[in-house]
Amino acid sequence: MDYVKHIILLAILLNLIAGPCEAFGAAGTKQPDWLTPWSTPQQAVTTVEPDYLNPFAVERPEWDPYAPFDSQQMVIERMDPIAEGLTIKDELRLPNILYVQQGSMLTTRASVILGDPIILWVYTSVPGNLLLYDNGRMVYSTGLMMPGWYRITGAQADLLTNHLYVMRVGGLLTNNVSVLVDPGRYPTTYSLVGRVVDQNGAGIPWARVVISSGEGGSFTITTDMLGYYGMDLPSGYYVITAVAPGYTFTQVMAKVWLGTVSAAPTIVGIPTGQPVPVSYSPVSAPSTQTNTGISAVPAAIQGYSSQGQGNGVQNLI
Repeated sequence: MDYVKHIILLAILLNLIAGPCEAFGAAGTKQPDWLTPWSTPQQAVTTVEPDYLNPFAVERPEWDPYAPFDSQQMVIERMDPIAEGLTIKDELRLPNILYVQQGSMLTTRASVILGDPIILWVYTSVPGNLLLYDNGRMVYSTGLMMPGWYRITGAQADLLTNHLYVMRVGGLLTNNVSVLVDPGRYPTTYSLVGRVVDQNGAGIPWARVVISSGEGGSFTITTDMLGYYGMDLPSGYYVITAVAPGYTFTQVMAKVWLGTVSAAPTIVGIPTGQPVPVSYSPVSAPSTQTNTGISAVPAAIQGYSSQGQGNGVQNLI
């Protein structure tokens, strides 16, 4: 009997204690739920950070192999801008300084025509790895860099979107560099635009442009009086060439990314019978990274080989 009495008294005591505890975590009190061990646990919310957020089209998937700024091959060389005859417009006093080349001048703000190359210069006073960001996304990196001047080529205004560059070297950020992209005379109502010119840079009118995809599709269009052309195509990689009497054309490769205007490299026509300069040879495209982490070369460009690199030049993606 004593044992039963002890059980009843213990139950009454626990009931008296539980009441105030429940009131402690009841609705209307200022105490947060995590301070109340008797409150119902809340379901955890997991936020997944996508690999790429498309600023142009809300219906695009989170990861896109044709996303901008992902597939340009950049080359870095140690080079002195003063020795190259360039002048610095914006003098800055920072450990690491970033410039964009506009003509023969280095500045922090520049404008380029759609399809033109973008040349960057960086001065670093500290050793370390180099990381280049465009609109907040890393687009280029190198190994250990020693202090000094460097030129970075290979970037191109191949999309009708502005650029905001910043670089980190040795853990220290540079200043921002903005590059505005002007459409020029390109027909910007299409997803892919381009131009066919002769050796002097003059447009070749009425040239037939042949656009081939990696899936076997082929499209043709004719240039206008100034050598420009445009066509709406789905996202993907394309090999483009041209046909015109009296000219020989090499192939170029273009990447189309829907939601903005993509510019193909300019196709240069060489008079029939003349040798084609090495600089006009097609270049292999960089690999695209699949969502499984495996590198894959687009089918449209398989079979092309990379150009050789000179001594002392790093060619990184």
